[in-house]
This record gives sequence, structure tokens and C-alpha cells, in this order.
Amino acid sequence: MSTSRKCTAAAFVLVLTSCGTTAASRSDVTTIGTVAPHTTVVGVPSAEAAFPARLAVTSKDGKVMTFSPGDDAVVTPGVMNPTGDVVVSADVSNGRTTIEWHRVRNDEISADIQIVGEFRPTAVAQDGKLVALISAAGHHTTVVLVTPSKGEIARWTFDAVVVPEAFSNAFQPGADAPVGVFVIEYLAADTYRVRVIDTATGTLGLPLNLRDKGQTVDEVMTAVSRTAVFEPNNQLLFTLYQDASEDGQNVGSFIHTLGLFNGVWCLDVPRQLGLADHPGALAVSPDGSRLFAASSTGGVAGYAVADITTFGPQMPVARSTTSLLPSAAAVAVGASDNELVVALGGSIFRLDPVTLAVRDSFTWDMSVQALTVLDDSRIVIVGSGRMTLVSPDDQLLAERTLPIGDADITRVAVID
Repeated sequence: MSTSRKCTAAAFVLVLTSCGTTAASRSDVTTIGTVAPHTTVVGVPSAEAAFPARLAVTSKDGKVMTFSPGDDAVVTPGVMNPTGDVVVSADVSNGRTTIEWHRVRNDEISADIQIVGEFRPTAVAQDGKLVALISAAGHHTTVVLVTPSKGEIARWTFDAVVVPEAFSNAFQPGADAPVGVFVIEYLAADTYRVRVIDTATGTLGLPLNLRDKGQTVDEVMTAVSRTAVFEPNNQLLFTLYQDASEDGQNVGSFIHTLGLFNGVWCLDVPRQLGLADHPGALAVSPDGSRLFAASSTGGVAGYAVADITTFGPQMPVARSTTSLLPSAAAVAVGASDNELVVALGGSIFRLDPVTLAVRDSFTWDMSVQALTVLDDSRIVIVGSGRMTLVSPDDQLLAERTLPIGDADITRVAVID
């Protein structure tokens, strides 16, 4: 990540080959049928029981829906921690904010704390305990850190528009807060830079270069955040950005990589994916070795995470790319260690995670907004007001309706 250029500059001229993969056409796709939500499935008492024991679905408007077989879904507004264990909500009344910690595993409220002022949560630490909340007025932002055991532990007001995004994973001995809070400082609507709040002094500082810890990063970027995914093994938060228009033209896209041990990097996306002006999605393999980017144009790119985090003179690039057909208005992607699944509208493709070669494909009567791939190659797909479980051989196993109808879904995950 150079301090002398925008993230979307020179490296976009790279042209990557498709590593021998071929495009999948609509004629390759098998259509599977539908089944009522409570149709009996061989080996289980009802289709609903075929789902994993616990699922969480998040929506774009800030709601988390939790599902267990045989129980009604529970809807909780709030912010989920990166590992999906906890949702933190906030309710404002009479100049005070009540913060609640909801355990996703059992839908119980484990703690509640009141603080003075009207605040909303923006970031929750990995362990689900520490939360950052903000209150903005004009060009000033007040940031508060709160834990369920000690309540408010820090409060700062900055002469800037800042939004906490994540917490550093480094602590001083005996400290209640990590050494830093990563924030996005907005200089204009679509112009930002990354800063770090030093929790010991309450000052805004510079993050380190993820690939060269001997350098700091001070770079202004003009882009719009679209989607994000957290990789817990390497402590990385990947966010897909589309570069804002210049003279009416979207000029590119990049993946902002935030290392929670204090490092940032901007990863260029192959230009042929068309992510400058089309919807995109990200996924990481459970073992943390691979990152995937997919576009609604059908473009898919696969990266080795080690290429991104290891210092070297060469710009890390995608190890493989491919192009699927047809393009669609929406795209969703999910990965296991053995399989990558990409949904383009209602067309769903199973890919080899290394070569991105198409192994199998089928269609479904919904526009898929989010999906997850289980270790046994079952797929949970969500869209069009319902959630569907598909078998490894592309047969429908179960369906459930969503309690909030056709809201835009951003994530579906299995809760261990």
C-alpha cells in the first residue's frame, strides 16, 4: 500500500489469466424443484430439522435473525461481533443509552449497561464484550467504549467525523481496552482514511503497513464500502470498496485489508471482474488460507492470504480467476476448505477453490443474497424471503421463511 497513490491506481493495469478454467453457460445448469417448509425428509422428522442446529442471518438494515429447528426465529437489531457470538443493541431514551449484549447461541441478554448521551454501536470486539459507540454532531464525533462488566471505560470527542470499525488485538498488561481502535475518518461523503485511536492517550494516529511494519500509512481514498468479511485465523478484516466516480466513470475497486495487530493494506481486484460498478461479494475459507472475490458480472478471483500478509517487493495478485455465465443483478459467495460456491441471481455454481474450475451447477427459484457452505458440502442459501438448505447433490432438504420478508440479506452463518 503506497502512501503516494490511491488504492485503485497503477496495479489495475494487471491482466490476469483464468488459469485454464472455462465459463459455465446456462445450458450447464440443472434446475431443482421446490418443497414445502415442513415436507418430510428421509432420516429426519421434518424438513426444518435438517438445518444445522443454529443459524444467524443478518440484514442490511441492521437486524440479526437467529434460527433453531422447531423454534420461531428471533430478530435482534444491533451490531454483531466478528466471530458471530454476540449482538450488541442500543436503545435511546431521555438522553441516556441502554446497551444490551445478546448471546446468539441462545438468544439470551447476558448484560445491560446505561450511559449518558444518545449513542449507537458501530463495532464490537472479537470476544463480544467491548463495544464502541458514537454520537455525531456536525464535524464532531464522540466515541465511547463500554464493557458489560465495567460499563463506560473511555470517552473521547474528536474534531472529525470518525466511525470505529474494529479493535486492535494487542493489549497492555492490565488494560481494559486494547492499545488501539481502528476508525474510518470521513473527509467527505465518499472520501476517507484509516486512523487509529491510541487508547492510552485518546489521540488519533496512523496505522502501520500490513506488509512492512516499518512504515505507517497516511493515505486518502475515495471509495464506497460495499461488503466485508472477517478471517479469524489471521485476524484480518477484508472490505470490498468501489472507487467513487471520476467525471462520471467508476474507476476501479479494491479490497481494504485490516490486520488487527495494527496493519492495513489495499489489495487490487482484477479489472475484468467489473467490480468498479457492479455488485460484489467476498468470502474466506474456514482455514484462513484463501480469500475470494466475486462479481455480479460472473467474474471470480481467488487469492492466497499468505501473499497478502507476507512482506515482499511484488504486489499480491489473484492466484486464479474465472468467468461464469450468466451475469445477474445480485451475487453471493461462500467457501468451505474444499469448495467455493457462487450464486448469480438464481444460478448456483460449485467451484474448485484452487483452480476455480466449475464442478457442478444448478438453478433455484430465488435471487440468492447470501449463502454459506457447510463442511459436508451442503449449502444454506438465503433470498426472496426464505432460507433453503441444499444437499451435496443439489437436492432441496429444507426451507424456512424469513420473519422480515424480503429485506436485503448480507450474511448467513452457522453458529457453533
